[in-house]
Amino acid sequence: MLRPLALLVAAGSLAAFAPAVRAADNEAREIIDKAVKAHGGADMAKYKATQGKNKGKIDIPGLGETEFTQEVSTMLPDKLKESLEMTIGGQKVSVLTLVNGDKTLIEVNGKAIDIPDAAKAALKDLGYMMKVGRLSALLAEKGYELSLIGEDKVEGKAVVGVRVSSKGHKDISLYFDKKTNLLAKVEHRTADATTGNEINEERIIAEYAKNKDGIQMPKKVIVKRDGKAFLEAEVLEMTYLEKLDDAEFKK
Repeated sequence: MLRPLALLVAAGSLAAFAPAVRAADNEAREIIDKAVKAHGGADMAKYKATQGKNKGKIDIPGLGETEFTQEVSTMLPDKLKESLEMTIGGQKVSVLTLVNGDKTLIEVNGKAIDIPDAAKAALKDLGYMMKVGRLSALLAEKGYELSLIGEDKVEGKAVVGVRVSSKGHKDISLYFDKKTNLLAKVEHRTADATTGNEINEERIIAEYAKNKDGIQMPKKVIVKRDGKAFLEAEVLEMTYLEKLDDAEFKK
């Protein structure tokens, strides 16, 4: 079973230093606020949906590296459609993934397959990660706790990190380029859809491109699992939309 590919730190003890925590939280919110402005401003919140086309290469355990093409539609908070095409062992393989609320369908070469619990958990984590990665909700909605991680480097770039905590979800760490304020990496714990084992996943936005509306869009994305290269994708097309028809996410 292939894990869907849709495109986006240990917690310390805080109880003893309440004033410092408040200061760090304020600083974390300021970092997110700067990032929202850098990505396109507060108007970005109105775009609940995206559609895009990607191509790249993926390292499939036991099978090696192969190229893929991908079409993706998403709509917050819980809708995803992904069509993936690749060649494995000389055979063309197509994978369709549909997520519409609590309904999930995965087809391989047109045939529906049983979905392991690990894959369902990974899809749930993915949906939450996509919402957090859009950033606007972190300031506009209640239920998110933001804390400062500190400075680090991502692919040689100086970054500053913010941890996002929310009840019922694993923490997500967001790292922002200190020069541009753009999101440079999303890091979180999730399930490996094939083994069920928990893994550490990093989604690195290596390049951005600005569209006609002035929105900064990912251009090159690198995914690492437990520190090892897993996927590299080039974003060919990406459109932000206020909504998509619900029929887009149904068979």
